[in-house]
Amino acid sequence: MQKKLVQSSLAISAAAALGLSGALVASPAMADKAPQKLDVQSEAHVQKALSGIEGVNAYGTEGGELSIGVAEKTDEIKKLEEQYQNIKVTEGIKELKPYAKNDLVGGAGYLVKAGEGGGACSTGFSGWDGDGKPVVLTAGHCSKIINEETNEFDGDTTVDQTEKPSISQANGGEGFQASGNGVIGKWGFANFGGDLLEGADQSEWPKPSESDIDFAVINVDESKYNVKNGITDWSTADSDDLSKSTTEITEVGEHKDGAISKSGRTTGKTEGKVLPRSEYDFDYQNVGGRWVHGFGVTAPIDKPFSQPGDSGGGVYQGNTAVGVISGGGDLDANTSFTWVADLDHSLEESGTDFNLEKPGEETPEAPAAPKAEDQTIEPEGKVKGKAEAGAKVEVKWEAAEGEKGTQAKPQAENGSETVTADKDGNFSVEGPKAEGDYNFTATAIVDGQESKTTEFDVTVEKDESETPAPVEREISVDPKEIAASDFVKEDKGVTITVKGFDEGEKVNLEVANGPEGVEGIKLDETANENGAAAFSIYGTSAENPEAYLGKYDVEVTGANDTEDESALTGTFEVVADEDGSGGGSGGDDDGNNDDGNADGGSGDGNDDDGNGDGGSDLPRTGAELTGLAAGSGLLLVGGTAVVLTMRRKNNN
Repeated sequence: MQKKLVQSSLAISAAAALGLSGALVASPAMADKAPQKLDVQSEAHVQKALSGIEGVNAYGTEGGELSIGVAEKTDEIKKLEEQYQNIKVTEGIKELKPYAKNDLVGGAGYLVKAGEGGGACSTGFSGWDGDGKPVVLTAGHCSKIINEETNEFDGDTTVDQTEKPSISQANGGEGFQASGNGVIGKWGFANFGGDLLEGADQSEWPKPSESDIDFAVINVDESKYNVKNGITDWSTADSDDLSKSTTEITEVGEHKDGAISKSGRTTGKTEGKVLPRSEYDFDYQNVGGRWVHGFGVTAPIDKPFSQPGDSGGGVYQGNTAVGVISGGGDLDANTSFTWVADLDHSLEESGTDFNLEKPGEETPEAPAAPKAEDQTIEPEGKVKGKAEAGAKVEVKWEAAEGEKGTQAKPQAENGSETVTADKDGNFSVEGPKAEGDYNFTATAIVDGQESKTTEFDVTVEKDESETPAPVEREISVDPKEIAASDFVKEDKGVTITVKGFDEGEKVNLEVANGPEGVEGIKLDETANENGAAAFSIYGTSAENPEAYLGKYDVEVTGANDTEDESALTGTFEVVADEDGSGGGSGGDDDGNNDDGNADGGSGDGNDDDGNGDGGSDLPRTGAELTGLAAGSGLLLVGGTAVVLTMRRKNNN
C-alpha cells in the first residue's frame, strides 16, 4: 500500500504541473488525418499536446509512449488518442487529495476530558454515516466517567483533540499531548455493556443481553478533520501524520479463527490470534463489571495484543474490520488476553449506518468481463461478443506469432477499436483485412471501471466455397384448363405453385384479370424451407358452375423482390363440360335480354327474379385445402384455399 500511495503522490505533482501550461495554444490540426507520433522526449511537445485538456490526473513517459490517467474518457481525451498513435489512456484514475496532519484514520490516539481529569483512547475506524457525515467508531467505555472503586458511571466524558502521534506511547513517547488540530467532535451513540454486575453471588447478576455492547460513535467536526479510510501502522508517527501509511479497510465482517491485527495509541500495530470457541466458548465477557459481547484474542505476554489506552482501537483481519478493543489482561504467565467488541454485532445492535466510502462517492464495482468465443471470419468480417448493456468495450488485436516467434502474416496489422454494447449486450468490430491468425482481447468499461480482460482467437480467411446459384423462380398452374363442374369441387380446382423465393418470405398472389364481372382477389402465403408456396382456387357455387366460365390471369410477387425482378405470371381457363352443362353463352352474352336466370354470369341482373346470381354470396376463404400437394412433387404446408366471387355487371 505504501508503494501505491507514493506513486499517486508523484502523479499529483505531474498533474499540477500540467495546470501551469493552460495558457499554451493547442497545436493546429494537420492536413493529414492519420495519427501522428508525439515526441515524448520533448517536455514542451508533451505540454503543448496536453494544454487545454481537462481531467488528466496522472501521466508519465516510457519507451516512447505517453501514458495518461483519467477518471473517464471525455470527447477531448478521445480526440487526443486519435491524434497521436503513441498515447495510452487509462480510465478510472481519480484525482487524489494531498495528505494532511488532520486526516483522521483508525488506530490513532485521542484525548477525552473527564471532569478535572482526562484520559486517552484510540480510534477504531473512520468513515461516514448514512447522511454522508464523517464519523469515527471507538469503544463505548471511553465515553463514560467510571468510578474506579464501584465501577459506577459518574457521568460522560467530553471528546477532545487527537493525540500528537510523535510523542504517543506507541512511538516511544509519554503521550497525552494534544495535536493542536482542534476538538475532534462530539459523542453520538455510546454504550458500555449492560447493568452493573454487583455482589459476590453471581447467580444474582443480570443475565447478558445482545444489547450489551462496548461501542461508541464520534460525530466528527469536518471543519477541523478529514476522515480517511484506512487504519494506521504507526510507521509515519514521527511526521505526526498517521494517514501516510495505512491498511485499506474495504468491508465490515465477522471475525474468523486465525491471525488478527490491531492498531492503537499505546502499543501501535500488533498481531495476535483469535481464541477459538473450542478453547474459550463464550460470547460475553465481564469487562469492568459489565457484560460485553465479543470474542477473545491471545498474544505472547512480552508482545501483548493491547494495553490500557488501546481501548477503541481498530481490530481487523486483512482488509476487513471486525472489532474494537474493549478490555484485556493476562490469561496465564505466558499469554496476554484481549476482549474485542465485535463490530458487526455492535453496528447491528446500535442501529448505526456506517460506510467506508462517502455515500454518493462510492467506487462503482468493476463490470463483468466480456464474453467472446474463438471465431473464424472473412477479411473485414465482424468479430462479435457480449458485454454488459451500454458498456464501452475496448477490443485490441495483434497478429499471432509463428512457432519461431515471427508473425505468420507479415502484412497483418495490429489494431484496436472501442465500441458500445447495445441494449442486449451485443458488440462487434470490423476484423482485420489480412488473412491469418490473430490474438484478440476485449475489456468492458463502465463508469470508469474496467473489467477483467477476455482473450480469444480469431482466424481470418476467405471463404473458398462456391456460392450456390440462386434458384430460378418458376410458376406452375395445374390444370391450365378445367371443366366448370370440376372447378366447383373442393378437392379439385386449380393449384398455383411457385418456387425460388426465400424461406419465410411473404408471397402474394393476385387474380389480375378474369371474365367480365369477376372481382379481383389477392392472397398471401409464406414460402416454406424450400422457397416454395402454393395457392388453390376453386368455385363454391356448385349449383351454378357456368358462372365461372372464362380465362383468368394470375400474378405472383414476393416481399423481397428487387426492382429488377418482375412478377411471375400464369393463366388458367374454366371451360364448359363436354356434355354441355355449364356451357351457357361462354360468358359473351351482353345481358340485354336477361330474364334474371343464370346464364353464365354475363347478365346485368336488371330483370332478376331473385334466383341464383352466379355465386355472388361471398363464401368463407382460408385454409380449406391445407396440406395440398402442389406441382413439381412439392409437399406444401398451409396451402391457402381461394374462392372466387362472381358478380353480374351493373350497367346502370
